[in-house]
Amino acid sequence: CYGVVYLGTLPSFNPQYKPQKKMILVFEMPHERITIKDKDLPRGISKRYTFSFNEKSNLRKDLQSWRGRPFTQAELDSFDIDKVIGHNCFITVLHNEKNGVTYSDIGGISALAKGIRPLPPENPSLYFNINESIASAEAAGLKDIKWPEGLPPWIQKVCCESFEYKAFATGKPNAEPPDTPAEEDFQPAEDTPF
Repeated sequence: CYGVVYLGTLPSFNPQYKPQKKMILVFEMPHERITIKDKDLPRGISKRYTFSFNEKSNLRKDLQSWRGRPFTQAELDSFDIDKVIGHNCFITVLHNEKNGVTYSDIGGISALAKGIRPLPPENPSLYFNINESIASAEAAGLKDIKWPEGLPPWIQKVCCESFEYKAFATGKPNAEPPDTPAEEDFQPAEDTPF
């Protein structure tokens, strides 16, 4: 995992559900290669989540599978999702076809098997939080936020659909601004990756 991106509060694909805070985990697959601008790079893949640690949430399920054990309540109370950046895992990739196009989706995440040596990431670490970027832009009196180098344009486009970005861009504050994820430090157990 080389990236954590907080997208902001986004409308649901199904209009009967309320908007929710969303995030993306970004992974590189070192044994799957792609050439971009004459550079040999690991192929990337990502998974979008509702930013929730509820026991039924997909984010919590994937993180527990990745670390190889459930969270205690104390761990959840102080967990900082950014700590996953730089940690290795196995991902299961599913190829789903929709309207004649095949998509690659992450079906599951698990810990490395014993004896498998972790690989260092090839991509630079990527962290982005739309709320922090908006706050920085507002403090500096800027009309737009600064997008970090390496943040794919498609992720920027999704961020621009968030309620937070739209409120910033139009100068109309949200009625209830969403909470920014906690920045508390998490001290992992010795035998878990994070």
